[in-house]
Amino acid sequence: MTALFGVAAGIAFLGALGVVLARRTLYSALSLIVNMMALAVLFLLLDAQFLAAVQVIVYAGAVMVLFVFIIALLSPGAQERLRPLELRVVVGAAAAVLFTVVVVRLTLNGITVTASGHFHGVIGPFAPALVDRHGQVQTLGEQLFTTYLLPFEITSLLLLVAAVGAVHLARSRRPEP
Repeated sequence: MTALFGVAAGIAFLGALGVVLARRTLYSALSLIVNMMALAVLFLLLDAQFLAAVQVIVYAGAVMVLFVFIIALLSPGAQERLRPLELRVVVGAAAAVLFTVVVVRLTLNGITVTASGHFHGVIGPFAPALVDRHGQVQTLGEQLFTTYLLPFEITSLLLLVAAVGAVHLARSRRPEP
């Protein structure tokens, strides 16, 4: 089990590096698909089968197909080159450091999973006792469609706006016959 975790974590890390370091946006999107599939394996190792299925079906499937379609539609060869010390590089590096600090802090906080799939530790509204009592799918569904319903709907609206915007940009670049 530990070896499988190491392999999946390594693939997820390499996929994330591919997203950041790829020179072409299409390769970056394909690396993101590899990363999402490795995350689905990690969800399976945590005995979260529903989240693994959602990760593959929704994110690696539908959303990434949409991203690849938009990237191909907008002809990525016409984009500008990134200079090494642009503001977005600095902001991205700072965000990566902050994310790493948060992950290390959570890891050192003592959230663990036993071999039987029970959680130990406490963090946020998803306390391990709540998840163990109600089950992962029920807890996730209850939180998603009550507490987090507005952000869930806003995210779906943003994806729709992004798709419509990409189609509009692609159509406005074509010369009229």
